[in-house]
Amino acid sequence: MHPLWISVQCLAAVLTSLALWAISMACQQRSVSPRARQPSVPLAERIGQALRRMPVPGRLIRRLDRPELAARLRQSALPWDNRQFIALQWFALLATIVPLAWLFALRPLDPLGGLIGMVLVAAGVFGPRLWLNLRLQRRQQEVTLALPDLLDRLAFGLQAGLGFDVVLRRVSPTFPGPLGEELRRTIQDLDLGRRRDQAMDGLARGTGSQDVRAFVAAVRQAEVLGTPLAEALRVQNDLLRAARRRRAQEASRRLPVIILFPLVFFFLPALLIIYLAPPLLHFFLLR
Repeated sequence: MHPLWISVQCLAAVLTSLALWAISMACQQRSVSPRARQPSVPLAERIGQALRRMPVPGRLIRRLDRPELAARLRQSALPWDNRQFIALQWFALLATIVPLAWLFALRPLDPLGGLIGMVLVAAGVFGPRLWLNLRLQRRQQEVTLALPDLLDRLAFGLQAGLGFDVVLRRVSPTFPGPLGEELRRTIQDLDLGRRRDQAMDGLARGTGSQDVRAFVAAVRQAEVLGTPLAEALRVQNDLLRAARRRRAQEASRRLPVIILFPLVFFFLPALLIIYLAPPLLHFFLLR
């Protein structure tokens, strides 16, 4: 049987399965009355439920199941466990089989086809891990940028004569962003009876930010030595704002180098075509 026909059959089988699954889900949703419907589930949790039901080879799970993966999933705020993320990697790898079969059936095995195939395989193998790293970096950057504002609020409350736990409970409900989510989780740990140092360690592990680790270390040192915590937070806040200012200056200095590439490869050829094409055409037409 021709490889093209095999790939078309595989693609048709995949599309048919997806269509049947969509029809069954729609029928299930229509069969439930509006009063009995459950509240909307976040997209990440729905994807996680589908990944939990997906079969994954046991050898792959034993090879990729590491404690570091669980920590990165926790720090990226994904409601998944290791098995679900490994299922996502397995699904991404399987999703490249049909395009690869279609590619090699439609065109011969030339250098361009081999390059496209390598790109597809790399996307299937390293795509989920790269997506997780980008999500983690973006979340840690948001936490780092929001930390000086948190230190300001905590320092104001401490200077007003309130205790650290009281200030933390008053600040956390209205603090936005990922750092606010981690603060509210820390308050939940305190309500469950955990010690403050354990709850603050959970805050540092949940964010994965070095600046948050320094903040937790400052709180622990002030508690052990009995030094004023408000003054320590003020000093650390000044250091964080100075570091943020240095990062912004470094990014502004790198900007001309980054802009150079699109200028050379996109704007300059377009300008050359606009300014040189009319006189060249006029010159060749008059000859």
